[in-house]
Amino acid sequence: MKIRVEDVFDAATALPGHDRCAGLHGHTFTVEVEVVGVPVDGLMTDFREVRRRLREAIQPYDQMDLSQQFEYPSCETLCIDIAKKLVPRLPGLALVRIWEGVGKWVELDSKDLAQLA
Repeated sequence: MKIRVEDVFDAATALPGHDRCAGLHGHTFTVEVEVVGVPVDGLMTDFREVRRRLREAIQPYDQMDLSQQFEYPSCETLCIDIAKKLVPRLPGLALVRIWEGVGKWVELDSKDLAQLA
């Protein structure tokens, strides 16, 4: 079984050397996490607990300039960093996907996440 939780944050970023994104600009990021497992007594995991862990992982970026936190603050860099925080805290984590605005996303699946553990 799978459950999915998402949360949103806003942040500024600038990608050094990028032809279009070198200047400081903002994005609304939507972060999705998927947890897999087997229900025990009718419950696989508590949505509130998954949402709490996700919120803890993304809170340091909300309303921040990601260029001050990462050498190259791409969506890919952000996805890896958030996944590294979640892997030890969310048993059964199978997917981390970050939407940069609408229609663009980066994803780490269970195979990718296993390499971060």
